[in-house]
Amino acid sequence: MRAWWEGLAARERRIVAAAGVVLLLAAVFLLLLEPALERRAELRGQLQQLVNEHAWMEAHAPAVRTRAAAPGAAVAAQPGSSALGVVDVSARAAGLGSALRRIRPLETGVEAELEGAAYTSLLRWLGVLESRHGLRVMSLSIDRGPEPGRVNAQVRIEPANGRS
Repeated sequence: MRAWWEGLAARERRIVAAAGVVLLLAAVFLLLLEPALERRAELRGQLQQLVNEHAWMEAHAPAVRTRAAAPGAAVAAQPGSSALGVVDVSARAAGLGSALRRIRPLETGVEAELEGAAYTSLLRWLGVLESRHGLRVMSLSIDRGPEPGRVNAQVRIEPANGRS
């Protein structure tokens, strides 16, 4: 290689050296700078998307807080949710978790037993089951509870559409 280099004229050496520098600069750009610049553009796009999502969440946060603070607010049933899961989650969300003694699946629905439940909370919860979750109360038995305003209840709940 050295012999070849020395066999070149001075002008040819400058041309080959310049071509080598250009080749080196092109390699540095293609292997280091271009990927870094592409990643930077990608991250800018992701940042803009996150900023937009944050702005949307901030705009909708008051409505979510209001809805979550509503009495009897329950987790909405997802399509395909079992009546058993909906009854359990919604009862706890309605503040009846400590009164809930048993929930058992039936062939076409669910039976729940509550002990010492606040009467108004119980009725509000039953309304939420019908209005928000598409369940209906098939039978309800309420007895006087251990203290005023508290009741013991046994309730049979079925999906309004007949599926469990």
